[in-house]
Amino acid sequence: MNIIKHLLTGSIASAIIIGNSFSWAEESAFPEPFGLKWGMSNQELIQAGFNSPRPTGQFEYLTSLTTPKPWSKGDQYLALTYQNKLVKLIVSSKSVTGDVYGTQGKALYDNVKTIMSKKYGQPTDKLEYVGMKLYDDADEFYQCLDYDGCGNYITQYDLSGGLLAIQIEGQGRGKGYIKIIYESPEFYVAKDQVDNADKADDLEAF
Repeated sequence: MNIIKHLLTGSIASAIIIGNSFSWAEESAFPEPFGLKWGMSNQELIQAGFNSPRPTGQFEYLTSLTTPKPWSKGDQYLALTYQNKLVKLIVSSKSVTGDVYGTQGKALYDNVKTIMSKKYGQPTDKLEYVGMKLYDDADEFYQCLDYDGCGNYITQYDLSGGLLAIQIEGQGRGKGYIKIIYESPEFYVAKDQVDNADKADDLEAF
């Protein structure tokens, strides 16, 4: 599997069951984080500090180590564009190491959740569990999160037709990082267009 493609073009909507209760005003615009704006062109992103775009299916992605308004814990930013317009953003924190019980990672995760909840209200839903498969010891927190079906730490906010998620990612024993994902409403429009085009191509192929 192409990890970059899955990370950027995959939707977080299927990660957890979406609830119905949130306090973010429906008429409010979807948040525009890090001093960036939805619909920015690739050239505008490059001017904001991103590298040149690379293709990933029908989308393109750009990376940067900073943004006009960076997150203090941010280590890398990934921007996804469709037809030369920004539709999705991901920021990853620096990896924590030597944290076998996940104490540091969960503290940063909770800190970000607190900030988001103060700004946008209570989350739509969340999943926070470990130990379902193979790695079930307390000191195997990140190993479990890195193993498919073992565990998940994700909080999701359903905002103005888009989605915001905070997630802990495992990288091995005692090592992991926090990932924050913004999927604008335009991302879902783009994804539908790509999916429909793929279906049409498949129909012709057969």
